[in-house]
Amino acid sequence: MVASDEEARVRRRWLGWLLVLVTIAACLATSVAAYKLAGYSWNQVVDYRSPYTSVGSAEASGVAAPLANRVVLVIVDGLRLDTSRRMHSVQALRAYGNSLVLTAPQPSLSHPNWTTILSGAPQPISGVTTNWYEGRVRVQTLLDSAIASGLPTVVVGPKSMQALYGAERAKASYLRDWKHGKYLSGELVTHAIALIRESDARFVVLHLPDIDEAGHASGGASEAYAQAASSVDNDVARLVAAFPDAKTTFVITTDHGHIDTGGHGGWEGEVVRVPAVFTGAGVQLGEGTGRLEDIAPTVATLLGIPVPRQSVGQVLPGVLDAPRSVTVAAQRERAAAVSDYVRLVLAPVDAKTRGQVVEAASQDPSAERLRAYEIRSTYERGKRVPQALIILAVALGVLLVIGLVSRRGFVAALFGVAAYYAVYGALFFGLHHDRWSLSSFNSEALLQSFFNMRMLESAIAGLIAALTAGLVYPLLRRSPKGPREGFGGRWAVLGPVTVLAIQATLAMQVAWFVWQYGANVTWTLPDFRWGFKYDLDLIQTTALAAAAVLGAVVTYLVGRYHPRVLRATAERVQGEQADVANSTS
Repeated sequence: MVASDEEARVRRRWLGWLLVLVTIAACLATSVAAYKLAGYSWNQVVDYRSPYTSVGSAEASGVAAPLANRVVLVIVDGLRLDTSRRMHSVQALRAYGNSLVLTAPQPSLSHPNWTTILSGAPQPISGVTTNWYEGRVRVQTLLDSAIASGLPTVVVGPKSMQALYGAERAKASYLRDWKHGKYLSGELVTHAIALIRESDARFVVLHLPDIDEAGHASGGASEAYAQAASSVDNDVARLVAAFPDAKTTFVITTDHGHIDTGGHGGWEGEVVRVPAVFTGAGVQLGEGTGRLEDIAPTVATLLGIPVPRQSVGQVLPGVLDAPRSVTVAAQRERAAAVSDYVRLVLAPVDAKTRGQVVEAASQDPSAERLRAYEIRSTYERGKRVPQALIILAVALGVLLVIGLVSRRGFVAALFGVAAYYAVYGALFFGLHHDRWSLSSFNSEALLQSFFNMRMLESAIAGLIAALTAGLVYPLLRRSPKGPREGFGGRWAVLGPVTVLAIQATLAMQVAWFVWQYGANVTWTLPDFRWGFKYDLDLIQTTALAAAAVLGAVVTYLVGRYHPRVLRATAERVQGEQADVANSTS
């Protein structure tokens, strides 16, 4: 009988340690899967190939006679709306022109939104999703349209404009590498003035980088940022003063703003609500709102050239001082492009629905494009239900198995899960003041370190979760037994079990994103707020592998030294000694 009891204890001991190995293996497998999925999903956005670059008429007709002899489009990179209202030259232009607040599309990064300004095509249509985009953009731009129309064109700005837009085709250009720490806008404005005069340019694109540089270096609410804006303000005033003729129109705008601490790319108001000022020939006094993609068709109408083919923007209402007939052709071309877009979006949907939406798009392009997106999104979500349900079922299955194996262990693990989210949230939202936003890291160079820090903090929060579970578990038992009594495996498994429960709850959140937007990107881009959270969920799941291994050590040590366990063990020893004394007496 004694031998049988001893054999049972040995079996239980080995079973406990076997469960430790199995649970750690499950955590590691989940981490590897999350790592692969995170890389795949990230690359899907970076390498996104827009299916809409062929929309629009190949032979656009143009609009009418030009409203301005010359249009100077100035992209003041990284300029916040509130800062623009403290710039004297920009305020003076507002007083004599049309002031607008535009919404920039996401991701609110430089190359994507330069492309939006010049083409009227936001990121899902242009395919330019990051600053790592390589090669010429695949949508038509104002540069393409102006050059094809024979307008003398000047481009002044960074060398990346050559790679993205073929700026060397302009009649004259001055392109420079960005040099951190050196003020370039004065030099660029000086060359722009000279080239405009030499070439008698009709269309000018001038990019000024210094405010953005200051935003990245010091933040959008810093004194350095304000000083950079003041310097650029003086150079804009010099540019405007060089061309006082009544036939020149100036358009001052930006690609994005900056959060107070520096950074952009996300959805924050100070990042996506951007200024635009139109002043000069063909512009009427006023103010209003619009979208960044509305700049291209408005500038094209001022110049009397075809609207870029893939533009889904509209001529900004109330901006142009011209009869309504002047904008009719531009709006017709926009409606044609949007109808093509709608047709492609709804390609998988039934023909009747597709036909109804395409027909309506010619009457109200903006509303019907959004309607088409919703119809296709609903259709795609229906197809993704099985994928999401599989992930959800596996996650719930893991939690169910934990509960069936040990009810008290499951409750302790839930306390650990709560501790994990409390610690991780306190670090992410409280200590770092981060958000689910690409603005959280101040430049692309900091991306890897940002994610590495999130992984480190996930592992730390996972260990605290294991510690919490270990501290709670003895409180759920009347007389808990510790590792010294042969229960080392059961204590050690509590750490990785808690981590596995955390991974299961993260998997539920991943399942929601997969249902909403999908892991692969084929016809549009996801909402980047939720996309960023999705990436962070996968990164947390990956990093928790370390917590699973070390968590086993943490809970084992808790089992050895927890006061309640020590007290219960001492009571049992005393009881056994008393039994022995009684039996011998």
